[in-house]
Amino acid sequence: KNAGGTNAGRLWGKKVGFIIIVLDMLKTVVPMYLCWVLLTFIPFNYAGIANAGFTSGYYGLMPSALTFYTAEAANYAIQWPMYWLAIIGVASGHIFPIFANFKGGKAVSCFMGTTVAASWMLGFIPGFVYFGSLKATKYVSLTAVVITLFDTTITWIWVILCMTGVIPHNFHALPMYGPGLLPDITYAIVITLLSIAIILRHIPNYKRIAAGTEPKIKWMK
Repeated sequence: KNAGGTNAGRLWGKKVGFIIIVLDMLKTVVPMYLCWVLLTFIPFNYAGIANAGFTSGYYGLMPSALTFYTAEAANYAIQWPMYWLAIIGVASGHIFPIFANFKGGKAVSCFMGTTVAASWMLGFIPGFVYFGSLKATKYVSLTAVVITLFDTTITWIWVILCMTGVIPHNFHALPMYGPGLLPDITYAIVITLLSIAIILRHIPNYKRIAAGTEPKIKWMK
């Protein structure tokens, strides 16, 4: 009674489960990058805005990651990376899909899509922890919680080091792919909310693990 990729794989095989997980990741990545492109690159005319303090000319509504901490950021209408909010919408629709009686997945693929597509450091590096934990426990549910907690922790460490000036401003976008997305406190909050949702959604799995009835994977030796 759960539409996640893991359960689909149990019912119809690894290939189907893998395809569903990839599609669930893509449905998170596409809106995130679409919002980033629309807000950053579509020109907007500020010349007619009264009392806004903007200089005349055409800009995107939001600066790129490299201009968030420069004087140029003052020329933009949106001065925080609101494209991360797209993730909240996607995850909500994933967990409570209106076309499936609000009974959806557990947002693990949404979390994976967000971290892997947004950051090589905050996404791919925790991936090694994921497969290590999966190999050790053979529980997909337990591994999902471990990786979300681990990823959320290193994300907050990075953000706090940036906010306190330990990491210079010009290195803030280092974990990302180029000068686009910005891993600031907004990103950390969104990742934290996803982690909380994943932990809560796995409560039945914890009970089955304690009872010894939670199925283990068989494809990883």
